[in-house]
Amino acid sequence: MGQKERSDKVHLSLNVQQVYQTESRRFVLWLPVFLGLGIWAYFALPSEPDWAWSLLALPPLILVISGRARRAGWLALAMAWMALTVMTGFAAAVWSAHRVDAPMISFPLGETVEGRVIGTSRSAAGKPRLLLDQLVIFGLEASTTPRRIRLTVLDPPPDGLPSPGERIRVYATLMPVGEPVEPGAFDFRRRAFFDGLGGIGLIRGAILQVPAVETTTLADHFRITLAKLRADLSAALRAPLPERQGAFAAAIIVGDRAAIEEEDAEALRASNLAHLLAISGLHMGILTGLVFAAMRILLALHPGIALRWPTKKVAAVIALTVGACYLGLSGATIATQRAFIMVAVMFCAILVNRPAISLRGLALAAVIVLMIRPISLLDAGFQMSFAATAALIAAYEAVREWSALQGKREGSGSGIAHRLLRGAAVYVAALLFTSLIAGLATAPFAAYHFNRTAPYGLIANLFAVPVMGLWIAPSACIAAILAPFGLSDVALKAMGQGIEQVLVIAHWVAGMPGAVKPVAAGSPLVLSLIVIGGLWLILWRGRLRLFGLGPVLAGLLVWTSPPARPDILIGSGAQLVGVMGAEGRVLDRYKTQSFAAKSWLRRDGDLSMQAEAADRPGLRREGRDVHAELANGWILRFNPSRKTTPEELRALCLPRTLLVAAYGPAIEGPCRYFGERNLRQTGAIAIYQDGEDLRIRTVHSPARRRLWSPR
Repeated sequence: MGQKERSDKVHLSLNVQQVYQTESRRFVLWLPVFLGLGIWAYFALPSEPDWAWSLLALPPLILVISGRARRAGWLALAMAWMALTVMTGFAAAVWSAHRVDAPMISFPLGETVEGRVIGTSRSAAGKPRLLLDQLVIFGLEASTTPRRIRLTVLDPPPDGLPSPGERIRVYATLMPVGEPVEPGAFDFRRRAFFDGLGGIGLIRGAILQVPAVETTTLADHFRITLAKLRADLSAALRAPLPERQGAFAAAIIVGDRAAIEEEDAEALRASNLAHLLAISGLHMGILTGLVFAAMRILLALHPGIALRWPTKKVAAVIALTVGACYLGLSGATIATQRAFIMVAVMFCAILVNRPAISLRGLALAAVIVLMIRPISLLDAGFQMSFAATAALIAAYEAVREWSALQGKREGSGSGIAHRLLRGAAVYVAALLFTSLIAGLATAPFAAYHFNRTAPYGLIANLFAVPVMGLWIAPSACIAAILAPFGLSDVALKAMGQGIEQVLVIAHWVAGMPGAVKPVAAGSPLVLSLIVIGGLWLILWRGRLRLFGLGPVLAGLLVWTSPPARPDILIGSGAQLVGVMGAEGRVLDRYKTQSFAAKSWLRRDGDLSMQAEAADRPGLRREGRDVHAELANGWILRFNPSRKTTPEELRALCLPRTLLVAAYGPAIEGPCRYFGERNLRQTGAIAIYQDGEDLRIRTVHSPARRRLWSPR
């Protein structure tokens, strides 16, 4: 070996060693990433895996415990830990799915239902809904009875709905939880499975109250008591305020969004302010931050306490306690649990003299959330909250490093006016910087999951978030302090005025031209590339992090050419059909199946309403027959009638014809036929032109069977 080769080898070795020394302290930040990779692998499988797959975690575990991986070098140790973490995530996902496994309703039925009310909400149409557990469904065996169901009350009783804890008996039409509106769309049944929801239904008659069954555990009693308290607080919040202000207040304090008007909800979504309604990191952070700061100031006012007590730690304990109470009062939704875990990690770091806000703390919070509820990985809320927080921490880290390199500059003035102006400028700059970074970090997830972007969201947040933090939240805290003395109305009305300003901002921004931009459904590869690149940019240090720009740019480039949308979409049970025409997707229904219609159009990148889409050319209606011709010569014929005879269907079953009959019996013929039985087995169907033939994708198939699949 020549001297130059030896020199290059030594230089490479030194570079690798330098990279290892620089980055080794941040290896722990990749722990939730590989944990999430294992969880993702479980949910990406086409069929339910055997428990034995979890045993693959044993070989890397043995290597780590025995010390053999360490003796083989740092690279071997890192690979062993990576494999162990991935398999731990996989095993956690398997275990969580089997732990919550419970019967789910798979076909419509009308039966008498008896159960205990544990929560109330409101449907998209404004109808009240009841969540029931401890169920007895007459006509179903106990082994096939769901754990929980949610029933919509079509005719609310004049004396009001039953309260949490009351046991009722009703006659209800029960239905399965909704499935994906098309292959690849959001799986509502999977979400319901992990939430313990086994079915939905409609109450068509009277609601009878029956003697309640005594609660069996202290936790069960506590849960019902808390639900009653939340219902009472929601009513108390709405009483002194105008309707829309009270609905907003109930949403942000006790998590009751049932009374939010659709017009306000849509304005908040269009202005990118919908996150203000969900009790998440912003609310928990503002509340606990206010309590922490207030307690530090109060404790510092007493010299004896300030000199003898660890006031910072005492304030942290009090703030954490208040956060735990807020978690319970808000209903302990998944987003709120995630937010509480994040602030709990932050305040626990203060108690052990560690930095309160750091990427290590965030990584620990992510590990806890993923181990407790692995399905969180697929939630848009989890992805957006952790993406925003990680990006902000990394961005402020970079700002601090840049400031340290530039050197500190002393202010030229020391007057009160100068300090106030400088503080105001810093606050505005920090707010703008925070909103920009958080918006950029969450924009890909919002566009991917919700098929829309809010170009003016930065403007809306710049005005609304200070109102939330400096007006609404302090007023709510003051109202809570004054409530025992019966003096909370003044503070609540002040909070209502702040809420009104947020709603004014939301409607103003939502009314701007181009306030909402549609985004066609993207390939999973797009989000994967952006996530990989974003994690690389955030978790590495030095120049090595710049390699993360490649995947991000590649993902954005791929997104500019989204995958082709289906030429034909057939809803579950053929209750809706949509064909891609010259002016966009044309639908066969003007009103019914509105959620599926809206979802299809949004995934097409189309903001049109259902009635507009139904008026487009491309679908001909002739009596009971609806048909359309595709560019490759295939003809779609759709018959939604219950009265069509087998002979009529056979006459329509011609070569190069796709025949869909919502209530049709099984028939034989040269066409491709989907009758009632086929449609029940396939779920929603997406059909693509493939040269001279058709390519068909279905939501369900014998090869894709999971615990939450219809049985």
